[in-house]
Amino acid sequence: MSDKPVLCIQVNEETQLRLLEERHVEEYFALIERNQEHLQEWIAVEAYEGSVETLRAYVKQRLLQFVNGEGYHLGIWYQDALVGVLDYRLNWRGRKVELGYWLDAAMEGKGMVTQACRTMVRHAFEEHELHKVEISCATDNTRSRAVAERLGFSQEGILRQTDRLHDRYVDSVFYGLLVDEWNARAEHAKAAR
Repeated sequence: MSDKPVLCIQVNEETQLRLLEERHVEEYFALIERNQEHLQEWIAVEAYEGSVETLRAYVKQRLLQFVNGEGYHLGIWYQDALVGVLDYRLNWRGRKVELGYWLDAAMEGKGMVTQACRTMVRHAFEEHELHKVEISCATDNTRSRAVAERLGFSQEGILRQTDRLHDRYVDSVFYGLLVDEWNARAEHAKAAR
């Protein structure tokens, strides 16, 4: 069996996005365990609350979605260690993708998620030729909101009590970035040089 990842997208010299595969389940589970309290505040994924085998089944399900062209369930690898997750959920009919992400609490504040998302926005517009990238999160999740805002996404709306996170309902804020906005920003950056 090869150690080469099925899918690997370079973010920078030290960071890669790699498709999470079955062979990563133990490391993935350890990452979740280390961040259980941190994750409980913003993420409600049943697979994160079960055993290693529950997580293995979840990873298999997400691999089938990859095979079917429905997106990627990527690990964020920093200096060859799994430190977070980035979801890339494709909607081919709408020519758009939704990004979701979380990072090991010990790694926050280094700009890693912003860089990873910027890489995947570029991937969406240049590789998949999509029309729109979306990000949604709880309105109180200031770190996730800051990622979307740093990348130039526009806030498109807030929906009340859209998600149940364990013992409470949360409002969700929705952000979007259109390909024309991305291209205009790229042209502006070129002209400024």
